[in-house]
Amino acid sequence: MRLSKAQTFVITALNAVIIVLIALIFWSPFKISSSATGGNNGNDDGDNPTGGEIKQHEKLRPASAGACPEILRETRLMGNGDETVVSVYFRGGVSYIFGNATVKGLDFDVFGGFLCLVNGAGNILSFTYFDGAITSVGVVGGGYAVGAGEKLYFVDGGGKSVLCAQTDGNIVDVFVGNADKIAVITQPTRQSLRLTEYAVLDETWTAGNSTRIFTSRDLSYFDCYAFDGLYVVSARASSLPQYDALALFSFAAGGEPTAHYEGGAVENITRPFAVIPYDEGYLALVSRDGIAAIVTLDNTFSVYRSVTLGFEPDGGRLFFADGKYYACFERKEGALTYELDDKLNRVRVPEWDGLTVDRMSVIDGLTAVGERDGMAAVVPRGGRGATLDAREAVFYGGFLNSDGKTFVLSATGGSSLSKPTAGRDVYVVTVRNS
Repeated sequence: MRLSKAQTFVITALNAVIIVLIALIFWSPFKISSSATGGNNGNDDGDNPTGGEIKQHEKLRPASAGACPEILRETRLMGNGDETVVSVYFRGGVSYIFGNATVKGLDFDVFGGFLCLVNGAGNILSFTYFDGAITSVGVVGGGYAVGAGEKLYFVDGGGKSVLCAQTDGNIVDVFVGNADKIAVITQPTRQSLRLTEYAVLDETWTAGNSTRIFTSRDLSYFDCYAFDGLYVVSARASSLPQYDALALFSFAAGGEPTAHYEGGAVENITRPFAVIPYDEGYLALVSRDGIAAIVTLDNTFSVYRSVTLGFEPDGGRLFFADGKYYACFERKEGALTYELDDKLNRVRVPEWDGLTVDRMSVIDGLTAVGERDGMAAVVPRGGRGATLDAREAVFYGGFLNSDGKTFVLSATGGSSLSKPTAGRDVYVVTVRNS
């Protein structure tokens, strides 16, 4: 079909308009910058509320100045949801932070498990990601064994990860007995646990002996210990409101477990909060008929002792630090912490009254960190502490830096920290030396 002169003119005019529009797009002053360390679109961190040049989020960045005089510097791991920590290790001045992100964005390329390395100056060095939420981490072979869902990883000191095994059930703990063997505890069902030994050879891990623990009660795992070729697994066994007890299962890997219970039904209902081994056996904090108590079992599970404290607890935590045992009970009237000896003689630590202890660290002397009256608190034994306005803060450990005390914590806000992007963020802060 032949075009008329009018049609030819219209088409020519439209082509000219298209050429002009393309030129405007290519020569527009509003450009998107790029960064070798970024990985999200430029609007993720809200740096461009009014237009203009859009900046890509910088992930591998230096620390910023502290938001309050007590904090020398701060590094915030930020995301578009809640970020929590599972374990933190300190090696050569570097913090190895293992945790979970609930949403992809900003610092996090995926949701789920991550490892972030932060050096002593607060600079973010790298991120590593895992397929699934991290539930447990253990030190092994110059690196770390990481349990995420039903996957077991080895991570070297530089943050490189290798998938080593697929497990039966979600991993609840990785127990490192020695350099060439670990035990992985999984929970296939609510009423069962399984311990499987793995022979560790570089990045090749081979499953070996396995023991399954099964009860008619729901099991909430506490910890695992090894003595003279035997494992002991501790857990809470419950079917409320009729039954509650501390359960300890002893066995050789591959053999049948023997169950030992403290508590049970009716007048014996005992809610366990925490349990750790000590010189003569096992030490536990419990609530018996609603009243706080400290109990012990000997290594043969035949000798039992108990001390009742006369108040109603909401929870409890046990610590072994600087060669001593400490029991911290949470209660509505404020937390109480006791120093214990192996005979259950106890001395109250008044400077830690009201402090819900998250961690105890030997940092320039024994220091307890946790929450008091809605504020984060760093309190040395026998000395004055520092209080920070950090809301719903949870501490995960720290070390003595060249210019202060460095701590890893998470929080939902507060004037002592930079504002979280959404929900809970993770912070690495260096508190000035007093």
